[in-house]
Amino acid sequence: MTAAPRESAVTEALRSLEVRWIFPGLLEAAAARWFGREDTYLLDPQLRGLSVKVRGGGALEVKVYRGSPGILEVAGRARGRMESWQKWSFPFRPPGQDRGDPAGWRSVRKRRRISRF
Repeated sequence: MTAAPRESAVTEALRSLEVRWIFPGLLEAAAARWFGREDTYLLDPQLRGLSVKVRGGGALEVKVYRGSPGILEVAGRARGRMESWQKWSFPFRPPGQDRGDPAGWRSVRKRRRISRF
């Protein structure tokens, strides 16, 4: 008797190049709704070069830092270090979502802006 192979729940490894800029002031309401969510990060144990988080309660993500190709500057507006990452994502539903952060994890509220160059 043979079983049919199960489809993998793991997404293909994705590569990204990220830069973070922090601007003072509030986002417009529409932008805040578009990018706003709460992620929960694994802080303990500390894993150098590795980021582990639960994205908005629906996916477990593991990211590996691949280095920095340098600084990205938008003349007169912003300047930030670019970071290269490789990411895997797994479907996930954390147990007891109403009980606060489990030991070693920290919830972080985020607002995102994405631009393509």
